[in-house]
Amino acid sequence: MKQHKKGFTLVEIMIVVAIIAMLAAISVPSFMSARSKSMQSSCFNNMRLMDGAMQQYALDYSNTVANTIAKLVGTNGYIKDTPVCKGGGTYTLPSDLSGKTACSIHGPF
Repeated sequence: MKQHKKGFTLVEIMIVVAIIAMLAAISVPSFMSARSKSMQSSCFNNMRLMDGAMQQYALDYSNTVANTIAKLVGTNGYIKDTPVCKGGGTYTLPSDLSGKTACSIHGPF
C-alpha cells in the first residue's frame, strides 16, 4: 500500500501567492485613494472651523478681519488648538469677510 505525503505542491503555493498578489494590487490603490480623500475632508473641516472663528472674531471686533490664525487660537480664542492640514499644507486667511480660508495643498474651502 502506497502512503501519501501530506502537504502542498509548488504549483498550489504559486497559485495562492498569485491570488494574494492580485488582491493586493486591487486593494492598495483604493486604500490610497480613501486616505487622500480623508486628508482632504479633514482639511476642509479645518478651513470651515477657521471661517466660523473669523466670523465670530469679526462680530466681536466691529467687522475687523483677523489677519493671523494666532488671533483665533488659544484659551480665550475661538479655536482651542491650531488646525493642522494632514496633507502638510499651510492655511491662509482671507483679507476680507467675503473671502474663504485656503490651504496650500487642497485649495480654498
